[in-house]
Amino acid sequence: MKKILFSFSAIALLLSSCKEQIPGGLILNSLISADTTYVVSQIETPQEKKIVIEELTGVLCTNCPAGTKQLNDFVAQYPNRILLTSMHSGFLTEPTAAAMYDFRNADADALKLFFNEGDPGKPSATFDRIPLVIGGGDPKYFILRGQTGTDWISALPALLSKTTPVNIHLTSSYNPSTNKVNVLAKLHFTADVTEKLGLTLYVLESGKVDIQDSVGVEIHDYKFNHVLQKVITPIAGEPILDSLPTKVKGRVIEKVLSFEPNIAGVNGWNLDSCVIVGIVHKTGASKAVIHAEEVHLK
Repeated sequence: MKKILFSFSAIALLLSSCKEQIPGGLILNSLISADTTYVVSQIETPQEKKIVIEELTGVLCTNCPAGTKQLNDFVAQYPNRILLTSMHSGFLTEPTAAAMYDFRNADADALKLFFNEGDPGKPSATFDRIPLVIGGGDPKYFILRGQTGTDWISALPALLSKTTPVNIHLTSSYNPSTNKVNVLAKLHFTADVTEKLGLTLYVLESGKVDIQDSVGVEIHDYKFNHVLQKVITPIAGEPILDSLPTKVKGRVIEKVLSFEPNIAGVNGWNLDSCVIVGIVHKTGASKAVIHAEEVHLK
């Protein structure tokens, strides 16, 4: 196999450096994407699977601080196993007159609608994008926390025992002179996969301090973390080698993506506090997460 050379400043060099390539690229909503793929004989050791929890929350939701605390407790209880996303979409998300920031955005709205469950109550969360039956009724992607949080606790155990057939390696860099972020997502299959998969990339921001309603009190120094600011890829994910019936063990695909971050105005992102999250998930009837990783934006 010919050695791969990669340069964020010259995507064309990457595309010309491999024997086996997916030609062309994609331009969508300021996104530039180019792919290359090849097969190696040396298989990587499988990474430990990470769980993705996508929470619906809002600044006017009095029960949401308790929900956020519980999710943070999960992260502390299971180190390096859980990635959190906070979506500010729908009711109870409008900032108060005294608030500094507005955490709502069109991508958060589109992601919520992607699950086709309307505008669920808050706080609620998806667990690895698997519809679950909690306390009877129909399967739901968004699980309400409930008054004691036991519904969320019951959703985790089965997910923690899962493994993943694909390793994810993310690299990100920022060029301030052009205001461009360049992301390399390298996926290495450690087992054969016949299902269709997609890659979704998020920008999450942490650390902004503003007003949050809570039970019986308004918190003026509340820290908002893991806030979804942008979905870099299409909401349903960018297809991963759909033309191949089987992604064989040892198959590697490298996706190069470039986009412009929002650094303007009061709601501009603090790039030092942003991460890129990469999620490999099934597409079609199932949306289940296969694996996920994150990297600092800068």
